[in-house]
Order: sequence, then structure tokens, then C-alpha cells
Amino acid sequence: MDMGLGVPGSRDHPTIRQWRATGLLAHPVCARRKPRYLDALGQGIPTMSYLEFDPSVTDKRQVYRLLTGAVVPRPIGWASTVNANGTTNLAPFSFFTVVCVIPPMISLTIARNPDGSEKHTLKNVRQTGEFCFNVVTQPVWREMVDSANAIPEEDSEFEATGLTPMPCVKIKPPRVKEVPIHFECKLHQVIELGPNRHPLVIGEVVYMHVDPACMTDGYIDMKKLDPIGRLNGFQYSTIGEIFNRKFEDGQPR
Repeated sequence: MDMGLGVPGSRDHPTIRQWRATGLLAHPVCARRKPRYLDALGQGIPTMSYLEFDPSVTDKRQVYRLLTGAVVPRPIGWASTVNANGTTNLAPFSFFTVVCVIPPMISLTIARNPDGSEKHTLKNVRQTGEFCFNVVTQPVWREMVDSANAIPEEDSEFEATGLTPMPCVKIKPPRVKEVPIHFECKLHQVIELGPNRHPLVIGEVVYMHVDPACMTDGYIDMKKLDPIGRLNGFQYSTIGEIFNRKFEDGQPR
């Protein structure tokens, strides 16, 4: 299998020894690559080398591991939706971010099922044009993990996890009572990316709910919010240490 792996510079590098023992260095992708060095202080001293990867020839699972292991931590949001029959759905996503402020918009990447079919969340968003984004916090991380389990479309993750649905103001999907921040969203656009038509959902935020208990001086207080982030594999993180650096003009950003 073509892993598309590059070769570290040192012949005594532990990864080199491992690859040599497994025969991976004999692979043409590895064999044709020469070490590339970084100079130390411009003096031409080889002090570091990199593993190199060409996504076009690298195993897709390895590409996924590299991307999700490097782009960290990723905030986790629950997307709550409802289908045409009124059944609620709740699913966690870490491939999401803010994409616009005027008007406020967020994006949500919803990978397809292994057979290429659309996941319940995406089907519901297409049908109704609505979803609610709920910020996942540390007290409900177990429910978040449980809500990722596949269940029949006619069942609801709210019931399966014991979470409490609350009505929204401008959309039909409910929000999650147990978390402090909710963004009600109307579908703006679905962009299908790549040969597998990977759906990128962009939603306009039409209403916001923020628990004042997680606010300080008009800002969301990270310690009070206590969000969790997705790392790679099955790893998650909490906020940990927070540091500040003011801009020269003294204005907040």
C-alpha cells in the first residue's frame, strides 16, 4: 500500500530503523525521496529533518490522521435538527468554524457514510433548511460521545442520551438545555467538495442564546464556559492554561 511517506534525514533516526526493519524504505515512494534539512541560524548545519507526505499518493487514512492531529484543538458542536416527520436528531461535529460575521455564519463539515449516503443531520438540513448549533461543554462530554453512536433514523439522540430538548425562537429544531450557548441557524449553502462530494454546510446564525453565567464584562469567559476540544484519535481536551497579550493600540479583538 502506498503510504506516501517521506524519509527523515538521519540514518539513525528511530523511524528510519523501524522502516528499515519492516522493509518500508524499499518502497519506491520512500526510496526516491532525498532528505531535506533546515539550517541552524543560516550556517548550513543539518539539525532537523521532516517526514514528507504527498496527499495525492498517501493513504487517505494517514492523511486524515495528519490533518486531525495537527489542526487541534477543535471545538465541538452539537448540531440539532429535525426531519420532515418531526423526529429530532443530535450529532457532534468538530469540523466547524466561524466563516462570516456580517451576517454571522458558521460552517459545518458533515462527512458522508462509508457507502456514500448522507448522514441524518445533512438530510434533515437539506429537508428543512434549519439546524441549531449547541456548544459542547465539559459536564456533558459523555453524552456528546454517546450521541455519536449510529441509531435508526426514526429514533432520537435526545432520548437515547437523556438530554433535554428546548424550543428555539426562529427555527423548528430544538436546542440542548444542558449547554450554555446555542446558535439558531438557517441554511445558506451546501458546497460539495472533492470527488466524494464532501458536504460543507454553511448556516446563517439568526438567533443566539447565551447563559449569562458564562459571561464576564461582556465577553464569554472561557473558564466559566468550560468547553472541550477534539484532538486526534479518541482524545479530547479542556481549556487548561489561558494567557493574554494585548494589542499595541489597547483595543480588544
